[in-house]
Amino acid sequence: MERFSSAPWKRLFVSGQERRTKTLSRSLGSLEDLVEGFLESRESLIQQDLKQDSGSLITRKYTGLVDRFIRSLFLQAGFRQKVKELQEERIALVALGSYGRRELCLGSDIDLMVIYRGSLSPEMKEIVLHGLYPLWDANLDVGYNIQTIQECIHLTMNDFRALTSVMDARFLLGSRAFYRQFQEAFWSRMDREKRSLVNQFLRYQQKREEKYGSQSYFVEPDIKEGLGGLRDLHFMAWMARIYLKSKSLSQIKRFPAFSHFGLNKLSYSKGFLLKVRNHLHHLVGDRKQDLLLLPFQKEISHTLDYKNGAHETGPERFMKSLYLHLNRIRYGSEEFHVKVLDIIDPRPLEPAPYRLPPELQVTKGNIVLKGEGLLARNPLLILEALNVANRKGLFLGSGLIWAGGKIIATDGEKILSLPEAKELFLDIILKPRNPKILRLILNMGLVGLFIPEFKRIRNLAQFDYYHMETVDLHSVKTLEVIQEISKGSYDDRWPLFSEVYRELEHPDFLFLAGLLHDIGKGHPGDHAERGAQLIPRILGRLGINARASEVISFLVRHHLLFVRVSQRRDLNDEKTSVQVAQTIQNLETLKLIFLLAVSDSIATGPLAYSDWKTMLVIELFFKVRRILEGGMLASPDATKRLEENRRHLSKRLEPEFRNEEILDLMEQVSTRYFLSNPQEDMVEHFRLALSMGKEKLSWSLQKLKDAPVTRVILCTHDRPGLFSKMVGVFTLNNIKVLSANIFTLKNGLAFDVYEVTNPLDPY
Repeated sequence: MERFSSAPWKRLFVSGQERRTKTLSRSLGSLEDLVEGFLESRESLIQQDLKQDSGSLITRKYTGLVDRFIRSLFLQAGFRQKVKELQEERIALVALGSYGRRELCLGSDIDLMVIYRGSLSPEMKEIVLHGLYPLWDANLDVGYNIQTIQECIHLTMNDFRALTSVMDARFLLGSRAFYRQFQEAFWSRMDREKRSLVNQFLRYQQKREEKYGSQSYFVEPDIKEGLGGLRDLHFMAWMARIYLKSKSLSQIKRFPAFSHFGLNKLSYSKGFLLKVRNHLHHLVGDRKQDLLLLPFQKEISHTLDYKNGAHETGPERFMKSLYLHLNRIRYGSEEFHVKVLDIIDPRPLEPAPYRLPPELQVTKGNIVLKGEGLLARNPLLILEALNVANRKGLFLGSGLIWAGGKIIATDGEKILSLPEAKELFLDIILKPRNPKILRLILNMGLVGLFIPEFKRIRNLAQFDYYHMETVDLHSVKTLEVIQEISKGSYDDRWPLFSEVYRELEHPDFLFLAGLLHDIGKGHPGDHAERGAQLIPRILGRLGINARASEVISFLVRHHLLFVRVSQRRDLNDEKTSVQVAQTIQNLETLKLIFLLAVSDSIATGPLAYSDWKTMLVIELFFKVRRILEGGMLASPDATKRLEENRRHLSKRLEPEFRNEEILDLMEQVSTRYFLSNPQEDMVEHFRLALSMGKEKLSWSLQKLKDAPVTRVILCTHDRPGLFSKMVGVFTLNNIKVLSANIFTLKNGLAFDVYEVTNPLDPY
């Protein structure tokens, strides 16, 4: 038994001279005409049909063009005649993968397989190769394999990619009866192995989730393999073929579970992605390219006539459409898999260990309806189900999701009119325990129902290198981060986050600000200012009081304050922290805006969130907190206190140091320093500075009474990153920083005061 390839699919890496020699040996003029004719037809397709036809139609047309070309080449090579002559031999030429699915895009690989029975004569091998070689002249990327039915099935059982490729096999030339035998043998084996194949499908999907779920793939999505891409539709078709005996997705409608499945919308979304993929391939020279990089987004939006609007640019409008289709496919894929697994492995209903409305029940971790038409009679059920799922870590069954989405879309006003509706909705937003439910209420349209302004940022792309998700998903992600902070999930690295959270008087304000901080991005101008203007109307509609609305408006207006100041201003300049303190005014607002800043940064992505940037925000927080806690900068007796402190300092230090040295050092420190530090602390700071001499630093430790806390006082020459390095040293030694104050002197010295937990006794 002879194999022409050692790999599953062999690429045609043949030298130009060898190819020309073999090609010229058989009717040079005819082959050249075939290649030129194909290239001309392909160019005509690109020029006339690429822009105006749907993506699905373009791929079918191009697949048909390739079919005719390959059949002509093999006929020219004598394939059909040889099959007739060799009556004892059974052979077929088969299209695989996207070619088999009739989904060829301009840069797609063309995968072929020759299956045969018995032995393959040298003459037939030569004919097959002569049929393949001219494909290179047409600049096609062709992979092929020549094997028996048994070899093919063995390969698919050990190679998942080969398996899925063969699942899309389509007859091209040869013995159709033999091809049917191959199909019967292959699908018979699939039927026997379908239980074990479930795990293979789930593992492969999990790997895709791990790879393409990273935030970088949101801003520059992979049209084929990315989440919500074409591959999700392929998986649905493969699973339908194996487990539902459906040769196409359209046939799943015969199952009651799929009676309401949105196949028409999925088909439209598929066409959109195929159109984008074809344009993407054409943009890079008719080569395979599935990653929609930022420069390509702008080019394709222009090609597809996405004009600049009043509030959005053409590329933003294009990406908004793209994300709508990606989200629809991803959402539909998740629903499909839940339904299929229910059919494969039905389980009895589970008794709920918590209270549920009588119309609802739980099965396999999903809340489902007990009958038809229940939501129409009681629309509040959808909110009640979502609340239970949020609190208990459950999800909703696909039927309930579909029925709920329909009620929200067609009878949303009825839901809004119900007295309990707002409270149930806010309970999910203010206590988001289950991230899946947060994203579900977004996809179902529930957020847009209660907050219509949110529709303006739905699927809205952000054209920068910081944000890795659309605005709506980023807003939901910010809520998830705040919830993680409340649980102490960042305590290993940043214990300050949860400590500040526990000190909040109104954590609800933080969650609402997190959801709404970018609401202004759906409007022109400064999004923070525009968002702040929208807040009173939004919160008034939700029944939130005026005081809360005022604070949340402030948070939205200034949600970038900490990040911008910490990264663009000199934190060693006292004026910087004083100005921030004057803007914020009180400690509660400081804590809220600090946590909103770090949550926003973490949710934005790795380019916005790093240890260094976080250290800067924390440093600013400590400095502003010290000012607000002192509360003395504007007091009427500030001048009197200033003079008293200076005199006390001189009196205490004169026995140890010359008066000129003391007075000179006093000129180097700020007014805030004299007003915000206890006298004895200042004595210690000055003593360290005046005794430094030529040393690089001077330091002391003070154990506080009645508390397991140590004060570390450091006097040294200030330099960039000093604060971050000190906090890093403490963290590496399992010492928690409780507070920090940094006072930079005019002469370049700095007093750094840290209050830290006592280190653990190593013995």
